[in-house]
Parts: sequence; C-alpha cells; structure tokens
Amino acid sequence: MAKKVSQLLTAAIRSVPEERKIRKMIVMKDHDSYLECIQQLYDQGYKPIKTIDTAHLLCCHLDAQLLNDSLLQHPAIHHIETDVRVHVHPIGSKNQRMHQVQSSKKKRQQSIRIPWGIRAIHAPAVWPQTRGAGVKVGFIDTGISPHPDLWIQGGVNTIAYGESFEDDNGHGTHIAGTVAALGKQGMLIGVAPDISLYAVKSLDNQGDGYVSDILDGIEWCIRERMHMINMSLGLDAPSRSLRNSIRKAQQQGIIIVSSAGNSGPNSRIIDEPASYPDVIAVAASNQKGRIAPFSSRGRGITITAPGVDILSTSRGGGFGTESGTSMAAPHVTGTIALMLSLKPNLSASDIQQILISSSQRLKGYRNNSQGAGLLNTARAIQDMHTGADKKMPSASSKPIDAFNTPSLALPLRPFVQASKHRKKRHIPKKNKSSIPLLVEPQVKATQAGNRKVNSLKKNTKKP
Repeated sequence: MAKKVSQLLTAAIRSVPEERKIRKMIVMKDHDSYLECIQQLYDQGYKPIKTIDTAHLLCCHLDAQLLNDSLLQHPAIHHIETDVRVHVHPIGSKNQRMHQVQSSKKKRQQSIRIPWGIRAIHAPAVWPQTRGAGVKVGFIDTGISPHPDLWIQGGVNTIAYGESFEDDNGHGTHIAGTVAALGKQGMLIGVAPDISLYAVKSLDNQGDGYVSDILDGIEWCIRERMHMINMSLGLDAPSRSLRNSIRKAQQQGIIIVSSAGNSGPNSRIIDEPASYPDVIAVAASNQKGRIAPFSSRGRGITITAPGVDILSTSRGGGFGTESGTSMAAPHVTGTIALMLSLKPNLSASDIQQILISSSQRLKGYRNNSQGAGLLNTARAIQDMHTGADKKMPSASSKPIDAFNTPSLALPLRPFVQASKHRKKRHIPKKNKSSIPLLVEPQVKATQAGNRKVNSLKKNTKKP
C-alpha cells in the first residue's frame, strides 16, 4: 500500500512545471505507512522539502494536474492540503516598525521603565506576588535576537534544522520583550519577566513562512513541554493540519494565545489560528481605551489588550515601538504566565473564564470587536485566588465597570446595580448576610473586591 503511495507521489513530484507547482502537505494515517513512504521516496531519489515524524507529515512540491482521486483518496493517506502561507501581525512598513529608542548610560542607571501597555493592564500590582517563574513559554515567530534585556533559555529553527533561531526580522524579539523583558539597569520590563523564554523560529526575515514550519514548531513545543505558546501570526487560508496540531497541543495542556489580525472594522472573520476553539484570540486597543482601527472584527475574539505604539525590545540590543494585534497578544500571554506560576494546574477553560470575568468592558463596541473587554491582570489574579470567576456572569455579554478599592472584601464579591431604586445594605465585618435579589431589565454587573496587594508575599528573585 505504502509503495503505491510513493509511486503516485513520485509521479506528481517529478519534473513539475513551475506554473503547476504547488507546495503540499501529505499526512499519512499511521506511523508505519509514513516511514515506509519516506524510505521509498528516498530510494527513488527524492527528498521531501520537510518531514515531521510526530505528525506523520511530509511536504513536497506536486503537480496540481496529477493530484487525482487515486492519490487523494488512497487508504494510507489521511489528507492532503496546500502548505499555505503565514504572516506576522504588525502594521506599517518595516522602517516604521523598527524605529530605535536607544537607552543612554544615564537612563539605564535609573529605575526600570514600564511601557504604557503593561501599566494599562495593571500588571505591576501582581509583581510582589509573582513574576512568572517556572512557566515555559514558546514564541512561534521570526526568532529572538540576543538582547541585554532578555534571557533566552533555548529554541529551535524549524525552517532550517540546526541553524540559529536568532531573529532576522525583529518581530519575534519585540513580542518576546513585552512578556519577558527583565528590566535590568533601567531598561524595559515585561509582563512576566521571570518566565522561561524559548524561541521557535518558524518565519523568515520578511515575517512570512509556511504552515508546515508552524506545525513543526508546535510539535517541538509539545516535545519540550512548554506550558504556553504565543502565536502573533495569521494564515492566508484555512489549514486542517494546523487545527489538528493545535488540538493536540491543547490536549497536552498547552495554553495557546494568538493575535486576531489586522484587517480592520470591515472584516467579518478573525484569522486562523485565533479563530480555533479554545485558542485565546486577542484584539488590540490604544492608549485611550478604544479599539485600534486596524484590529480585526469577527466572531471568536476572547479579549482585548494594548496594541498601539508598544515599546519593547528590538534587534541590535535597542528598543522600538510597533503596533498591531501581534503586540496585543503577548500582554495576554504574560498575564496567563503569571496565573500559571501561582496555580500550575489551571485548565484552559479555567483561564478563559477568569480572563472573561475580570476584563473591563469597553463601551461602544460589540463582542465581535473586543470579546469580553480590556485585559486586567491584577483583577484576573484576584479572581483566580477568590474563585470569583465561577460566580460572575460572563463579561462577554454584560458590561462590567472598573471597580474602586473598597474598605472591606466581602465573602460574596459580585453584586448587581439597577439603574433605578438603588438601595444599600451594610454587612458587618467578618459576617455574612443573605440578600434578596430581583433582576429586571437595564441591569449591569459590577465587580467589587479588595485590590490591595501590599500585603502579598514578595518575590525575592530579582529580574
């Protein structure tokens, strides 16, 4: 059976005219058929472009006219699909994106610099408690360059095996800094500076690549036991293989965060893989708390995070500003890393519910623009501790106001506030009380709770 597959593939591969050449992924049904097919292709003098053993996948240039039913419906083949193109999600030209903001020696001797986006999500309030230690995060991107403000633990190049995973574009280094910048000597600090940072170079110096290289990166993350994967990228077309690979990673407990895309307000769908089930899809906002004009709209957005004029690490050891949903996603990745550092056994559904219940609804936007609302890291950590996420109504359907710091944290945190006939009920400290509730139209949920973090145990590890 496998011999016939190799013969059919060889016929479709041999002497392919340029105008009919299509890069295809062939996924075999089982490991034995895959190995036998690969060996027979080698015996006939052909080496596939790429092979991924754990996915039973080989990638070849095939003649489109020879992709007939005898090959497509062969019992040893699971499916064949086009190896579609993948792109990163920043906006603007490369020159605009890579504008350098070099730190002088004097500035580096000052206190750490916290970018506006990290302040906006209230991440600094959590740092006395955790900075993300013990969480392994893989960044499937253009690679990560050596930088005095980053500590790269390892990585892989899935485009060219054995080659460097250093960033030759700048996008991956910028994304990594938003999560993991150390804040040393007055430099920038990321959301979760103590994570274990891993570079997965699957995109080239133009920020482009093939889905097969992304699949290879996901398989590497599974083997290396990553806790999270950040994917600030999108596909040109649907990919069955990528969906299957992400599902496999999720079954291994890996949390996946992806940018929604930069197609703007007229888009009706968000990009893959952000649109896949259980992938945390991130839209972008600006410093005024508005949805960024470029941010894609569509069903499946989970949450919004800062994504305009984001200052982070760049190639060459400096710092630069970039915009895009690419830049929004790592704010969420860093927040989840902080959560996992404190509670490693959180499931993907637990994390999503906490993010949803703790987010800040942005007025004037529908769910297909903002998801649950603006990320709030401090509130997410608080909800995780108190279990309030299980009690709160879904923030994706009802507005939630920003809460003020109260003098007392009650056992029952959620309450409702009607638009008319408001009444207050006082509960003595350390006591509980039953409160009758009548829910009528025009009701909005408001989250209350204790925001103080100065009593939390400090992380003694320096960034």
